[in-house]
Amino acid sequence: MQLLLIRHAIAEDAVEFASTGGTDAQRPLIDMGRKKMRKGANRLRFQVQGIDVLACSTLRRARETAEIIALAFGDLPILERPDMAPYGDLDSLLVWLTEQPATSTVALVGHEPQLNLLAGLLLVGTPRPLLSLKKGGVILIDFDARAEPGAGRLRWALTPAQLRSLKD
Repeated sequence: MQLLLIRHAIAEDAVEFASTGGTDAQRPLIDMGRKKMRKGANRLRFQVQGIDVLACSTLRRARETAEIIALAFGDLPILERPDMAPYGDLDSLLVWLTEQPATSTVALVGHEPQLNLLAGLLLVGTPRPLLSLKKGGVILIDFDARAEPGAGRLRWALTPAQLRSLKD
């Protein structure tokens, strides 16, 4: 299995958005965040053969980021998972991941610290932050078979700028 961990793109400022009456779950991407993510998603197509399963958290900014990735990869269906939200249920997410086919490429669009904790769990067997994942950044972890704690290998971790700078 190949697992892409993708942090949502740049969203509205949390404090400013809250001052308008919006909730954190409703915060949308900003135009610059969309633009940068579109370029990053297009470059990602040349690093990964395809995506078999695309899942995201239920928060708006993650869904909007997943929609950009879905379009870049041929209008993929998107599965929303509550356990992808910040501080979601890692055990539930891990069970779901282990149920995915061993030959699949799965992309998860979410938030910090959830993605970083998941990466730690899959790479070293303990849910602890190991990497810094900026908004729009991507990590690729691969497995010999299904995803299991401590069985993952870090193939690469790209900042958003590195991702956008890759050649077609």
